[in-house]
Amino acid sequence: MTSAYRSSSQVIESIINCLNISSDPTTFIQGAFPEILEKTKEDFFSNTIIILGECADIIHERIKDIPCITCPQKPEGSMFVMVKLNLSLLEDIDDDVELCMKLSKEESVIVLTGVAVGMKNWPRVTFAIDRPSLEDGLGRIKAFYLRQMLRRNKDFISDQFNAC
Repeated sequence: MTSAYRSSSQVIESIINCLNISSDPTTFIQGAFPEILEKTKEDFFSNTIIILGECADIIHERIKDIPCITCPQKPEGSMFVMVKLNLSLLEDIDDDVELCMKLSKEESVIVLTGVAVGMKNWPRVTFAIDRPSLEDGLGRIKAFYLRQMLRRNKDFISDQFNAC
């Protein structure tokens, strides 16, 4: 077996192993949860709802400044939003998986691929983070898009120049 094949099979095996991980809380946490909720003060929940509402407003408005993604509806009652990807505005990106990989590599921004939740080319962006981190992440996504746009326009201008 070649090392390239072995590496590929190890990556595939690792991915399959991750699929078997449950995001459910452990049994003792499930047992403690009713008491935790009962003892948590109401202002915690009220403040959390206010913060999530503010972050929903921020993400909905800031995404309007990033032409390669569209937020068709302002999020209500969630901590994430699915955004539609416009691949025609991006250079050398064929799908949401490639976008997410490049975003993580180039901007250290992690978004979930739409493919992971059955919605190809609809990445999932969370806004359940503090406001400064959300604004920073959205700024990085915009910077990524602007670099893509510059590369695309540079190639277009170069092609037009070479055609003359």
